[in-house]
Amino acid sequence: MTRSGGAGTLPPRAAVFLGGEYVDAGWHRTLAAGADVLIAADSGAAFLARLGVAPHAVVGDFDSLAPHVAAALRADGVQLLAYPTRKDRTDGELAVEEALRRGAGEVVLAGALGALDHTLGHLAILRSLAARGVAARLAAPHLAVAVLDAPADVTLGAAAGVRVSLVATGDTATVSLAGLEYPLVRGTLPADTCLGLGNHVTAGGRARIRVHAGSVTALVGWGDETFAATQRAAAAGSDPA
Repeated sequence: MTRSGGAGTLPPRAAVFLGGEYVDAGWHRTLAAGADVLIAADSGAAFLARLGVAPHAVVGDFDSLAPHVAAALRADGVQLLAYPTRKDRTDGELAVEEALRRGAGEVVLAGALGALDHTLGHLAILRSLAARGVAARLAAPHLAVAVLDAPADVTLGAAAGVRVSLVATGDTATVSLAGLEYPLVRGTLPADTCLGLGNHVTAGGRARIRVHAGSVTALVGWGDETFAATQRAAAAGSDPA
């Protein structure tokens, strides 16, 4: 399955519902409805069940999904893919791999916030997907997060006043920023400082993030941010000017 876009067909989008925090049922229902592939990781399926939404599959060791919920999902024809509790990958990692196995070319992680250790783990999933060339983001009603590996060139859809923060991932990054309160031209963003935190989109237009070298984690205070230009820049294979 592919989606129609302005430049032709788009790869199937997967929404992976994890076992973290959910604060806006309506927003998440819309996110699930827009997915071509819908996967739940363990207790993420319980949240979808409360929405009246059936995923294509539920993946995990089922240590946090009530048996009656699992039974109801199975009765509705949902595929339950069980793994041992003692394993080397989290339920979230396994759910993402299942989404990719089903043809997803873009992955959105929902319910990824909550316990700090799991939140950091979900950021690791974003880094892994970025390294594999898979468009991916973490999405919550008031936050969108993506890992941008050089060369990347992103024009944000976020409106004026929206908070934007950048954190170098792993090492020093070289970035250019436009349309933000604090612009940069091939500036250095060290991994051991807070230099990139607390920027904001200005009133003059759409903010632009270019990553010339290294990698950054971009956090945008608008849950519907898609970072759509990232893959186009990566596919071009050239460093943004």
